[in-house]
Amino acid sequence: MRKIASTLALALLVAMASPVPAAQSTGEVRVSLKPVEEFSDVGRGLDRERNVQALQRILRALAPQLAAGELLTVEVLDAKLAGELRLGHGGQELRVLTGGADWPRLELKWTLARDGRELAAGHDRLADMNYLGEPLRVGQDGPLPYEARMIARWFDERVRAAAAR
Repeated sequence: MRKIASTLALALLVAMASPVPAAQSTGEVRVSLKPVEEFSDVGRGLDRERNVQALQRILRALAPQLAAGELLTVEVLDAKLAGELRLGHGGQELRVLTGGADWPRLELKWTLARDGRELAAGHDRLADMNYLGEPLRVGQDGPLPYEARMIARWFDERVRAAAAR
């Protein structure tokens, strides 16, 4: 028993003496929304609230990919989620994905700044017409996976490219 206790105590001392890595400094993403009632389709009722929050989380999750001192400001002007709302059994609405003209779309105004100096800005309309033609990768199964993939592509092609200049 004493041997186990002394081994645990030694392990604790070693862990406490080890240098703690400094916290990685990342950029920041600020998201604002036009009134969601004006959006093309983010659902209704409680689903609307959850979908809008998920959309904001997806955009804010880009912050670690920004360098320290970078600020990405995104205003969501319109959103149309993948699929169509249809009435299911018991009056419950379901989002049905057909791969037809129900692809996800977003309209964004954005600005990328570093240390208060604007690097790039844009007014972009994102769309993924082939959203069901490419399987989701492992880890892309959270809320709004098709929208998240579309946003990740936009970020790589527009924002990251602008930051590299």
